Amino acid sequence: MNSQGKFSLGVLVGLAVGATVAYFADREKRTRFVEDFNSTADKVKDSVVEGYYEAKHRYQKYRRKLKGATEDLVEEMGEKYDEALDDLQ
Repeated sequence: MNSQGKFSLGVLVGLAVGATVAYFADREKRTRFVEDFNSTADKVKDSVVEGYYEAKHRYQKYRRKLKGATEDLVEEMGEKYDEALDDLQ
């Protein structure tokens, strides 16, 4: 990057930092920003918790379904095994 580009980048970063400092210098704006940020963080947290419990519920539902199907299959295979043994005797 040439010196002109570095200077321009420095000016842009300086302007951004200055605008941020000026914005947050106002107590009312700073308080509103913090409240909005906290509100958004609470909503995100609630969404994550809700998503976790929904995923947990789905996992348990499919686990019970799979366990039932497996038990049925084991029972059926046991019956077929017993039938095969009876046929051999």
